[in-house]
Amino acid sequence: MGKSVTEVYDAIIIGAGFAGLTAARELEMLGRSVLILEARERLGGRTWMDRRLGCDLELGGTYVHWYQPHLWSELTRYNLDIFEAEPAKKAYWITDRKVKSGTMEELRSILNESYERMMKEVTAFYPFPFEMQKNISKEFDSISISEFIEKFDLTKEQQDLISSSMGINYSGPPEEGAATQMFRWWAFSQGNRAIFTDTAGRFKIKGGTRALVEAIASDVEAEIKYSSVVSSVENNDGNMGVQTKDGEIFYSKTAIVTVPLSTLDKIDFKPALSELKQAFISEKQVSKGVKVWARIKGVLEPFVTYAPVGYPLQSIYYESQVEGDTIVVGFGSDANRLNLKDRDAVEQAIRLWLPEVEVMEVTGHDWTNDEFSKETWPMLKPNQLTSYVEEMRRPENGLYLAGTTYANGWAGFIDGAIENAINTGRKVHHYLKKEDSCLKHKDIF
Repeated sequence: MGKSVTEVYDAIIIGAGFAGLTAARELEMLGRSVLILEARERLGGRTWMDRRLGCDLELGGTYVHWYQPHLWSELTRYNLDIFEAEPAKKAYWITDRKVKSGTMEELRSILNESYERMMKEVTAFYPFPFEMQKNISKEFDSISISEFIEKFDLTKEQQDLISSSMGINYSGPPEEGAATQMFRWWAFSQGNRAIFTDTAGRFKIKGGTRALVEAIASDVEAEIKYSSVVSSVENNDGNMGVQTKDGEIFYSKTAIVTVPLSTLDKIDFKPALSELKQAFISEKQVSKGVKVWARIKGVLEPFVTYAPVGYPLQSIYYESQVEGDTIVVGFGSDANRLNLKDRDAVEQAIRLWLPEVEVMEVTGHDWTNDEFSKETWPMLKPNQLTSYVEEMRRPENGLYLAGTTYANGWAGFIDGAIENAINTGRKVHHYLKKEDSCLKHKDIF
């Protein structure tokens, strides 16, 4: 028999990442009582800055931009600044199984024209990105990004470079990723590749994502119970009983579940979620990639590398220097192809581009096999956007799902988590207002 806590909260929020913390702040601002249950022993979810390799490293989500309106509002609110990652001076890329090198200008001359042809074909039809989901046809949503790319007359070199960038963007196999997921990001970038690369990989928060997580958390007065792994959510006609694996039971009028899509099947929902929600949860999503950090002996000039999907890493690039050594970060589309704890394997992967480097130490976090994430950033499969996302946003009698997966805009980014959490928090507040009104009406009679 579990230990029962008798206090009834207005909302229990499951997960203390950006979505959970933002929803909690929104509800408290509206006068609601909140409890947060977090499975980990820290805040931030899939953003995590930790000190390793002699410096602070972003093990998860990282990049920000002023084109991401909800996130930028938060940076403004908390007076946080950004800084620019040091630009690469040299590029190495693998095409047709051979390594080529050149300046960044040479690389862009190969890639930009083909990329922007694809981007402009899409963005011309979607001038209002936040309304894009309402206007995407099922036919458009049914194709993979690989199928979309095949429509264009590209050279082998262009194909290999785009394969690399898509492997990075989807953090998984591009042939499994919906083209519409990329279309949304491109629409926010005005069909311009330079803008898109800036939004996705150029600017960081001073103090790291930790600074923003802690700033939002400082405005949340609710108790946060760490190491609280939720096992079940029982919805009894709008009265929630949330039980943890340790047997504790907490009660509330509503519940907001912000855990990643790939972990929703670990929670026993009573009654079961709708058939459409269950279908989406069962299908999972695309991302299963890896992000690895390495300390390389000696000082290297800033560089970037690319390799098509099928190689252990699709890209590595210069990050910083520490004590006379070079810190690099790499991305691969399949976490099962590279053990990020294996120094020799990571060194071998990097030596495909830079055969003389000596990797001294490696680190990272395996989000794909982390029991509380089971994915990196979420990327949808064909048909999922038009078939499921609207249903996932639909509450079931006081039970809400929230997170970056369900965002109207920058789905997969921190901005998407904040956007959807603000929206969900308001929906919960209005639901509670109606419930309060019904109770008052009943009291009269």
